[in-house]
Amino acid sequence: MLRFSIVLSFSASETGSDKSSKDQYYQVKRIESVLCLNKLLLFAYFGKVFFTLWSYVTKDIKKCRFGNHPCIINSTNELIRRYSKGIAEVGLEPFDNIKIEDITLINSPGPIYIYYKLIDQFLKGFENATVTNITGFEQNPELSHMEINLKIPRLVLQGSYELQGRGLIVYTNASGLTHSDLQNVRVSCSIKGFIEYRNNKRYLKIYDLVPHIEMDRWILWADNLYKENTDLTVILNRVVNENWLELWNEIQPTTLPAYSRSILKIINKFVQTVSYDDMFLSN
Repeated sequence: MLRFSIVLSFSASETGSDKSSKDQYYQVKRIESVLCLNKLLLFAYFGKVFFTLWSYVTKDIKKCRFGNHPCIINSTNELIRRYSKGIAEVGLEPFDNIKIEDITLINSPGPIYIYYKLIDQFLKGFENATVTNITGFEQNPELSHMEINLKIPRLVLQGSYELQGRGLIVYTNASGLTHSDLQNVRVSCSIKGFIEYRNNKRYLKIYDLVPHIEMDRWILWADNLYKENTDLTVILNRVVNENWLELWNEIQPTTLPAYSRSILKIINKFVQTVSYDDMFLSN
């Protein structure tokens, strides 16, 4: 067990009126030296803990050389399969249930007014993702285009909604639960980042993550759209699902940036904890 202690000792003569300013000066310096040593020991201790945890992870996950894309693909897929629950000590947050920021999908004031907002949404399915292609991730990442392609059997988004609508003959003010099921998803993510230097180590900082999503089917359900008329709720959900592709094309400029920002927080916390060079074998 690691212990830290600061010992302050004063003799009777040191606490009396005859204590000299010189004695006080040296006493303060001794305290400062002990505090400085404790800081160094604490830094070394947590550094050792971090190194031990990352060494444990890399025993399971094969390290690759910069730009060795087949190796990076295999290792990334292994990381996804083994650690979707995250490893807090090395900055890897869980990615099997990702909190998505609130999204205002529609806000169109006027004679026909619609306001539709998704709140408290959680995205599941990335734990089953498979990386199919990777480009970039060279020794100097700023000098190469970075892109990751994935395929995911299902992405499920669950949460709540708020809806206000006013038309010529229909008015609604509703809230309830939503369920969104994206099936057989293909994702292409373009990544932009730069290197930061801290403590003589290089860390990747990603500032832009632009996803492009294709899918075979999108199934949606929002309950209680019309509390007084369950049949109307069913009909509206059916109409939306029959025209899912048109709706997706309409809302993806709003939804994809929200997904991107939420996922980018997870990625950046990890790559800002583990240095870029520690992720790869030395050339």
